[in-house]
Amino acid sequence: MKLTIEKTHDTPYVNLDNGLIEIKGRSMPENVLIFFEPIFKWIKKYVEKPAEFTKIDLFLSYTNSCSIKHISDMLRILNTKYKEGFNMKIFWTYEQNDEEAKEAGHELESLLNIPFEYIETETESKNVKRILVKNLLTGKIGEISQRYWDTIVGNGHDKDFELLEK
Repeated sequence: MKLTIEKTHDTPYVNLDNGLIEIKGRSMPENVLIFFEPIFKWIKKYVEKPAEFTKIDLFLSYTNSCSIKHISDMLRILNTKYKEGFNMKIFWTYEQNDEEAKEAGHELESLLNIPFEYIETETESKNVKRILVKNLLTGKIGEISQRYWDTIVGNGHDKDFELLEK
């Protein structure tokens, strides 16, 4: 029983196999219910007869609130099995200096009994392109990563900013 979903610009890579639950990348699908439906079907079937040990490997470079809710719901299903004595561990990877991602892991950990291990990794590219923008709503000027700018554009909020320097 295996499920693999290749990543897209807005959805993460998903690899679900006996003893391994792996979700990596950016999670902001257009339709969260449709994206997570096969994952929930797989999880519900998996918990009927899980492996002796399940490694849950999560590395979410960006998630929207709907994705976090679905991931939380998925982990709660697994948590039920953990409380029944099945051995599991969550490996929460986050990029260096990404305190929001690290905090999201701690928030999820507070809801669960499954042990967490935090793995800090270097930024995907040491030479992350930075751009200077002005927030037209607040007037503040700041430097952001190209990846964050792409997310702003993807969410349709670029009209609220002025690019000052690329």
